[in-house]
Amino acid sequence: MYTPELEIEKYNFKLLNILKKDLNGSFYLKNRILRTHTSCFQNRFLKNYFLNNNIFNIGKVFRNDFDSTHLPCFYQIDFITKKTIKTIFEFLLKFFSNLLKKKFFFKIRKTKFPFTINSFEIDIFNKFDWIEIAGFGESNKNILLNNLFKKKIIAGGIGLDRLYFIFKKNKHIKNNYD
Repeated sequence: MYTPELEIEKYNFKLLNILKKDLNGSFYLKNRILRTHTSCFQNRFLKNYFLNNNIFNIGKVFRNDFDSTHLPCFYQIDFITKKTIKTIFEFLLKFFSNLLKKKFFFKIRKTKFPFTINSFEIDIFNKFDWIEIAGFGESNKNILLNNLFKKKIIAGGIGLDRLYFIFKKNKHIKNNYD
């Protein structure tokens, strides 16, 4: 599903239960924001469609962040599904294993995202450091209520640039674009 890169705050923050806006980490243009995640598509999708299938969205994300594993613009896959958390764990680990074509060490951390509850992150060990590669959890009840959606769903995201960074064994994530 297509969602705009130049977003309104309502979809980027409010409807996703993000109460605290990160003014230093976001890029603003007049009364719009360059989206800080592709999770905005959840509200547009849930308002307009029934969730009968697994849905995903791929898009650019913009954050004021730059170091060896972060870029100010990167690609993210977001998904929503009726599957279980255990099924998502298994699918993601199999997906990463097939994509990276090698054995890898991973850890699963319990975390907090404003738009999910019972949230988890998957980190992969790369060059003596852990890199967050995916995050997911049950959609926050407020998001479901805002959209008059009554069924429990799982929502999550995967950092494509970081996967490619690990796959290519780059020293700096900017080398993805050389």
